[in-house]
Parts: sequence; structure tokens; C-alpha cells
Amino acid sequence: MLTSSDVWIEKKTRILSVSSDRIHGETRMVTFALNLFDRLHLGHEVMIDRLVEMPEPIAGVTSGELVGEGLQLEEIIQPLDVRVARLKNYLVKTKLDDIVEVKPLSKREDLLQVKEEVTFIMYEGPCCTEIQSGALAKRKEILGLTDKIEFLKPVRADDGDKIASARIRLGQIDRSGRRLRGTNEPPRLLQMDGRSRLKSPKGDVFHMKEGAPEKRVIERIMAESPAQVISVGDVTTATLVKEGYTPHVMIVDGITKRGSYESKFSAAIEFLIYNPAATIYPEAWSTIATAIGNEEPTLVNVDGEEDLLGFPAVLLAPEESVILYGQPDVGIVWVPVNQENQKLARSLLEQMSIIQ
Repeated sequence: MLTSSDVWIEKKTRILSVSSDRIHGETRMVTFALNLFDRLHLGHEVMIDRLVEMPEPIAGVTSGELVGEGLQLEEIIQPLDVRVARLKNYLVKTKLDDIVEVKPLSKREDLLQVKEEVTFIMYEGPCCTEIQSGALAKRKEILGLTDKIEFLKPVRADDGDKIASARIRLGQIDRSGRRLRGTNEPPRLLQMDGRSRLKSPKGDVFHMKEGAPEKRVIERIMAESPAQVISVGDVTTATLVKEGYTPHVMIVDGITKRGSYESKFSAAIEFLIYNPAATIYPEAWSTIATAIGNEEPTLVNVDGEEDLLGFPAVLLAPEESVILYGQPDVGIVWVPVNQENQKLARSLLEQMSIIQ
């Protein structure tokens, strides 16, 4: 049984040997790895490692009728274009983009376009069942092809259960299989008409016009010794770190008012979460709760936007902590974690729609 630790060791020591010969005898062979590829995780990496050893490797990113029904938190699965883009980025990063082709697949007819016999690599689950009973049955009926299916052994998370995208969406584990604190919070969406209520700072503002706000913020931290300091936003985090102070939790998304933020952050413990604009997903709640519970500085990288993640921070941090975030062209806002602010945060949170 594979564990997440075993996989990382294997990935570091293993040298992939990919044959340039994609033809077996007289018959052209094709290999499809079929998966949602939602929240690209360790199990997906294992699948790709197996795929590159096979002839004509294609990563099929499934959607539509090729996806099983009743998936947990189905409504917050990453959009198809995001899943395709993240997979392509991973292949570029691992120098496999010239070996593995990526194809989005949404209809059974998409697989009927492949006229050769195919080896399908899959993990067992609802999507796999749908593909077997639907698309593959149609291929045999219409094309007379007998395809092969290779089921991969599930990669296990630290808690012994398998790593799966649904568990990441629920906030049970992260993409490497590390156990998270968990959450009962539902996914929420902030409607456009509610955004104006969130613009006013709920704390003390350290204005830029009075000098570098990060210097005065750090002076106050040194004087008051908050239980924890949580920074939300790239510029705020970067200015504090540049001054020699590392917050206990840093939440960044690589985006500023002026566009992409190129500076890279690092910490003793790092997480990656998916949280689109104007939303707060369960994995964000669970990851922030885990970060707050860590003894070492923790970085939470957000694929999407961190604009609303001050709400979980205020509600999850111990009292007498402080949340710091930037107000563009104004300065840094100091939000104390106390009962008043927690009550306000919960009130505003409850006004956000629950994603059903």
C-alpha cells in the first residue's frame, strides 16, 4: 500500500525511461489516463508517472457526461479550463509536456473518435464506473474494440484513507495527503451587491501618508505581543518580511491591485488551496485552521483570491491575535481578534450565499 511519504521518496529517486517507439508491432497503441484532475494532487502525479511509461500517453480531463453523479461538493469542482491549465502547467514544470498530451473530454463521443484500441488508466470511483458502463461500452458496441483498463492502486493520505479530490474539497486533507483540522463550514459566495459592505476597514489603519506603515505595525507588534499575527495579502506580507518580521500565518495569492505579484514567499510549512474570487471554500477554512494550529510559520498559497479569507482568520484565530491586510493606496489595516470583531465577521459571513 502506497503512502504519501513513499510516493515522494519514489518520485525523487525514480528515473523515468520513456521509449520513443510508440508502435507495438502492426497496431498503434494509445493510452488515456482518465480523471477529473481536480485540485491536482499527489495521486494525479502518480497517475502521470505511470502514464509516461505507456505508448501514446494522453491525459484525459473529464467533465460533463463522463463524470459520475453525486460527487461530494460537486458545485465547487474546478472549472474544466482551470483543471486543464493546471495540469499543463504541471507537465511543463516536470518537463513532461513534450511527452504527455492533454485533452478535455466531456462527451462519450469524444472517446469514439479514437479508432485504435486504448489502454485506460484510472482510479476506481464514480467517474470510473460511469466511463466503463457508458463510453467504453459504446466503443465496444460501435467500434468493436476491446480496450484494456488498468486500475491504479490508490495513494494513501497520512490518515490511511485514499487521497481524493473530494476529500480536498471537503477540507479533510491537502494535496500532499496531509491531514487538516477539518471544518463544518459550507462553501459560500459573496454576491455583487454585498461587496460594498466589506470595503470599510474594521480596525486601525496605518496610513502610508504618515510613513512606511509596516515599520509602525511591527513596532506595535513588539509592544503588544499579539497571540498570533496573521497577514492576508502579498504586499502586506512582503513588506513585513522585508522588515525582518515573519507572521505566524501568511495568506497570499500572487495578485495585487496592479496585477501579478512576482515576489515568492516561503515558510517552514506551506499549503496550496483553491479559492476563487468572492468565495470561501471549506478547504480554505480547514487549511487556515490548520495553519493557526501549527507552531511554525505557515504559508497558505491561494490559487484564486484571498480577499475574503480574513473572515476565517478572524473567526479561527485565538483572541488577542491580530489580522493584518492591505488597503490599496491607503496602508495596512490592523484588525484585533476579539468578540466584537468575531461577532461582526460572523454576521457578515451569514449574509453570503451558501453554494448548494
